[in-house]
Amino acid sequence: MCQATTSPTEIGAKQPEKDADFVQKCSVSDEAESIKIARRTLEDGTLLSCVSLLLLVTGASLTFPHMQSQRDKLGCDSLCYGSMTSVRGALGLVGTAIMGRLSDKNGTILARTLGRLGARKNSSDVNASGRRACLYLGTVASVAGFVIASTMNSLRGLWLSMIPGALLQHNFDVFKALLSEYHNDMERIQSRKKENHENDAKKDDEKINTISRSGSVGKLGMVAGISFMVGPMISAFATKTFESATILAIIFTLASMLTTYLLPMPVLSSGVNPKGENNEKPPSTTSTEFTLTNMLNLKTPKARAAMTLLVLRLNMALAFHIFNTIWPASLKTRFHFGPSEHAIFISFIGVVYAFSQGFVAKLVIQFCGSERKVYVIMSCCAILGAGRYVAFYTQSIYVMYSSFLFIINALGILNTLITADTGSIAPSNELGGLFGALQASESAAGMLGPFFGGVLSYYSGGDGVTSAPLMAVLAIYGFLFLFVYWGYEKYVSHCIGNSEKSTSDVSDVKKLK
Repeated sequence: MCQATTSPTEIGAKQPEKDADFVQKCSVSDEAESIKIARRTLEDGTLLSCVSLLLLVTGASLTFPHMQSQRDKLGCDSLCYGSMTSVRGALGLVGTAIMGRLSDKNGTILARTLGRLGARKNSSDVNASGRRACLYLGTVASVAGFVIASTMNSLRGLWLSMIPGALLQHNFDVFKALLSEYHNDMERIQSRKKENHENDAKKDDEKINTISRSGSVGKLGMVAGISFMVGPMISAFATKTFESATILAIIFTLASMLTTYLLPMPVLSSGVNPKGENNEKPPSTTSTEFTLTNMLNLKTPKARAAMTLLVLRLNMALAFHIFNTIWPASLKTRFHFGPSEHAIFISFIGVVYAFSQGFVAKLVIQFCGSERKVYVIMSCCAILGAGRYVAFYTQSIYVMYSSFLFIINALGILNTLITADTGSIAPSNELGGLFGALQASESAAGMLGPFFGGVLSYYSGGDGVTSAPLMAVLAIYGFLFLFVYWGYEKYVSHCIGNSEKSTSDVSDVKKLK
């Protein structure tokens, strides 16, 4: 902080001008230091979030190669597995909404106890944090599931082991909310700086912010994709039984918890006053804009933007699950796919998706800019529809793989854009709730999609020139193409522009001191 060096007796006739210069220099110095701290928090937080997610997902995927043999051993047939999948989807539907809303609240008992366990990197890291508490809760739920699965060697144990993780382990969505909160800190400080100095153009700032958010979200998605490949590979070499795989999974999950302990928390929303003392307030009693009822009422610009994103997410997930009812059988019929071919195909999808979210998405967004974002999303919808049609009917395995190369890249770009924009429209104390609502809509599609696909396939045929499930998928993407053209710019982009135009209170910048 700057301090005055002149005494009151030295004040001359021109002192007001000197005072103005002094205040301006102090303001520039404070803002530069604030941006430096916020940027370091963003970089460290992004890195540690990716490492924590990598360890967590890798730990979970270590058990994948042994799961089918374990189900067979315990007598879990196709009906049992289908029932477990449905129950897991229902629990996920409830859990994502609850954990997302809980992560937004820093005044709960959970946040004030579990959420205080963190390394002291700055004064905000020992404050109550709903995000950190939910991350801990998710890892504990994963460990509990592994312990139950390895100790209760029965069908009941298999069912019980699924419940904690399905209900409480939604760390990926919490990490997305946390990264968005880091970016909100940066943008609020930069917004205050522009208010004082009026340097940069609005569109350039919006493009930079979109690229930055997309880069962080892309890294998180890339890590998740890599983890699903790394885990089974490690398990194949390091474990021989399901029990040994669960022990190794517990070790990875505990390492993820340790990484969470090191995570820095966002500063501006942490309740730290300029002197670095705790200044926590009780949780607000005002209702959130991002409940399903408020979003359906479409009363505010943010509610309309959130509903636009929800429609996108819901229909994309619905199309995926409908297509999945006919896709495995189609691969077996045309290309005689067995377990090894499926493993290669899934690995191919994982590599492409990780590369898409980690590199391609950011490059495309950087090249096209925020002003052409709508056309990027429309192009992705067209590729997702047309690519599936080509992949379903081609008799060449090379054409099928080529079409999926485009499909997965389009999906990675689209998911990165939607996640980045989701983080831009919600305030920091409502990010978890919004991400939870969007994830809950995908869980609902996971329950409804296979049912619709199965009904369409049963009554109208799943193959032939006019496969009913495939036509339904094409219709969904055709609708999304027109829907994005009609409403995305009007509701989502406009809402983001208005959010970035608003500035925070000067005390927000001082909180970093």
